[in-house]
Amino acid sequence: MVNSKFLKKIMVVGEKSVLQQLAKYADMATASATFLKEMFSLEDEKKASINEKIKQIEKDADELSMSMRQQITGGAISSNLMDDLITLVETCDDLLDKSYYISREVKRIHENSHKFDDQSRKVMRKGYDICSKMADYTVDALKDVKIVLDSRDSKIMADARARIEVIEEKVDDLKDNLIDELYNEADTLPYIIFIHLTELVHKMDDLLDDCEDISDLVHTIDVSITR
Repeated sequence: MVNSKFLKKIMVVGEKSVLQQLAKYADMATASATFLKEMFSLEDEKKASINEKIKQIEKDADELSMSMRQQITGGAISSNLMDDLITLVETCDDLLDKSYYISREVKRIHENSHKFDDQSRKVMRKGYDICSKMADYTVDALKDVKIVLDSRDSKIMADARARIEVIEEKVDDLKDNLIDELYNEADTLPYIIFIHLTELVHKMDDLLDDCEDISDLVHTIDVSITR
């Protein structure tokens, strides 16, 4: 839950209710990222069932988002914070949408992996290893997202936001390095694998961008409430 000291600063009951629910997204996104890491194994035969688990988490997040939008737009939220809170909810929800998209793509390529030669599978393995590292970084960033949501101590928030930024930069480097390697092997790599890994690594990087955006939005809302 959001820190009680922070809640005392918020005079509108509706705002309290919305903010108290934000940490649920971080928990859902952490579960999805952990499942994605499990999916990044070519030998794993459980990809379809894992995809269904991520799909269910995405549905739960959609229901939560619908409920929160109704609270925000139903008149219980002060107008000066409404736009920022709506954007925050949409950004949190986007984490789960992207995770489900990634899981579907991994499931689809796995169902056709028998068509690929050894070299293609080798490239897939390397790409998935990098995506697995990115999933680990996503989990780390989400821990700091929860800190940003839970703590209203400005120093603690600033430190967490700084760590998220550092993690995002590391993931960005992983993305760029993999894309460079894919382009270097583009002449011999099947087009579907090139596109699959390129899109996948971009989406994994987007998860970290969302974490950074969430922390910035919470900071903006905090400033608006406490000033």
